[in-house]
Amino acid sequence: MIGSRIMAVGDVHGQYEKLKKLMRSIKFDPEMDRLIFLGDLIDRGPESLQCFDYVMHLQKKYPESVIYLMGNHERHMLDYYDALAQAKDELDVRLLNRTSEWLVYGGDKTLPQLQALGQKALRHRLDYARNLPLFYRIGDYYFCHAGVDPDLPLDQQQEKDLIWIREKFYNHYHGKETIIVGHTPIQNLQYMFKDIVWDMYPVIRPNHIILCDTGACLEGGRLSCIDVITKYVWQA
Repeated sequence: MIGSRIMAVGDVHGQYEKLKKLMRSIKFDPEMDRLIFLGDLIDRGPESLQCFDYVMHLQKKYPESVIYLMGNHERHMLDYYDALAQAKDELDVRLLNRTSEWLVYGGDKTLPQLQALGQKALRHRLDYARNLPLFYRIGDYYFCHAGVDPDLPLDQQQEKDLIWIREKFYNHYHGKETIIVGHTPIQNLQYMFKDIVWDMYPVIRPNHIILCDTGACLEGGRLSCIDVITKYVWQA
């Protein structure tokens, strides 16, 4: 439709104030737009539950227009709670809390917020997270959290790559579809791409990749949304 936008939002990571500011800026129109959140709404930042709930409710209200994709942090959260359900005693719980990768990589900010919920409310959110899609495809645009295995067709991609892959995708993808991802803050990619001007905006690579994680949870970082058709960017 004329005037419609296809917009991708990078990793939010618990930055609720930035998320609200960004949403005010983009003036989302569910009748015309598609709005894709690329995963990792939670962890690291102080307001993970608020970010998760905001997007969950928005997606439920506009299921045809809002897409919330699975990120590796949502997967980590689910893995933690699956392991917790298998714990036999308090010793198992203490061991889990000492060894969980989720807690090491930002889940320690999210866990207390989830623990404050009642069991029914917690289960509702975990069930929702468990059903998050791994990708979204529209026209020649393919959205996922981390990237794709360049050796496989898009319809044969595996979850581990869609939420975890990095260098192999960045360097060796040469498909005709444009892949839009978050996952790695562009601040952490400077060693890899020497030709980029690092101005804290999403990066558009010549091999049909758009990198949208501009480090919202890092010092000086921003939360970005890009219209993949026009390449217009909003930030908070």
